[in-house]
Amino acid sequence: MKAILRKLAKKDVYDSIPYDDLILKQRFALFRIFTFTGFLASVAVATQILTAFEGSGSGLIAYLLFGLAGVMVINYFMVRDYLKLPIAYMITLMAAFLMLHFQSYTSGGIRNSGTMYLAVVMLSAFMMLGTKAAKWFTALVLVHFVYLFCITEYTDWTSYSLFQNDGHLINQDFLTTAILAFFLIAAQSNYLHSGKNVVIERITEQKDALEISNRRLQEYTTTLEKTNKELDKFASIVSHDLKAPLRAIGNLADWIEEDGGPTFTPEVRTNFNMIKQRIKRMEDLIQAILDYSKADKRMGDEVKVDTNELVKETADFIGLPAHAKLHIAENMPNMVTDKTRLSQVFSNLIGNGVKYNDKEIPEVTVSSETHDNGWTFSVKDNGPGIDPKFHEKVFVIFQTLNRRDDVESTGVGLAIVKKIIEDQGGSIWIESEPGQGADFKFFWPKVKKVKDSALIAALLIV
Repeated sequence: MKAILRKLAKKDVYDSIPYDDLILKQRFALFRIFTFTGFLASVAVATQILTAFEGSGSGLIAYLLFGLAGVMVINYFMVRDYLKLPIAYMITLMAAFLMLHFQSYTSGGIRNSGTMYLAVVMLSAFMMLGTKAAKWFTALVLVHFVYLFCITEYTDWTSYSLFQNDGHLINQDFLTTAILAFFLIAAQSNYLHSGKNVVIERITEQKDALEISNRRLQEYTTTLEKTNKELDKFASIVSHDLKAPLRAIGNLADWIEEDGGPTFTPEVRTNFNMIKQRIKRMEDLIQAILDYSKADKRMGDEVKVDTNELVKETADFIGLPAHAKLHIAENMPNMVTDKTRLSQVFSNLIGNGVKYNDKEIPEVTVSSETHDNGWTFSVKDNGPGIDPKFHEKVFVIFQTLNRRDDVESTGVGLAIVKKIIEDQGGSIWIESEPGQGADFKFFWPKVKKVKDSALIAALLIV
């Protein structure tokens, strides 16, 4: 029995409609009720007419109504794809329209009470087909009313012959009309009421899901803040605990060197210099780790920035060698952004362009391109270049392409640059080949990205 009811309700088609498309689901629910109601009405009226005109040629109308009832049912059960439902809706509505049209010929034409149920069919058209198609259907109904009025007033094509053979058929007609009215109005009421309930139910489900997501987000944020504080505290403690013994070792090496004085051989003095160099490198690494951990926390106010002046100030701050040359393009933009962080980016890139340069006269060129959503900056040098296979490696913390004994480096500067730029919502990449210099390009957006992306993702549930 359950399987039969599922087939009658076309549960497979209903379930194939996307879950979140409430309108399509409600249209199908109305289509289902309208089809069975129209079928019953057509059969009832056809039986009534066939009984009244038994043995008469006028009974042809009854067979037409039986045929329309069949069309409605066949059309309903032939639907397999929800995408073709609008065609099925139109066929059913046209069948109902023709049913009311044909039965009016023997029931008084324009005076037939059943004709007024075209208003219900018209309303159903708006619900099932949408405004555009329903307007054409409304125009058809208006033409139908004009047509019925004309043939009723000026021709003998219509009559009350359905009721003339047997007066009690008038009572039957009232009964049929009442039943038809009951089912159609019930269908419309169910459509509106169930649609309202489904929407409320869906909103409630989404509200509950949002509350759960918000609770999880709050727990995640609390845990993250706690972890960050612990990590900051840990980094500070570790750096202090590591720097203290390093300073002690450095001081001890200085004392030994002072006490040894002239007795040191050149080899011993070289070893002592190497010890002090290693101590300095360890101190720099510890400081670099702290700088990296705080790279996305050192934020300044957003102010209006002339990037041409900013690059000049940055170059003066880092103290470029006298023989190095810095070229700044004329099209450098004015922007409103975090001046401190952007300066930090230029400081690292310009400094690296000079520090790792193998030419007699290091040259660094800074330029930019303006886009609708931000700027692409270029910091290009005339140095040795970088093989493409190392383009990603240079942004990894502690990774360097030169031996640290050749060029003193912590391997953290570009990692900090990448972190700052990505935290801003931009990106950085390299265009370079060995022997052709390196061109570091980065995109700096006009609007800083929103950090609370998890909250936005939660809000998108609704």
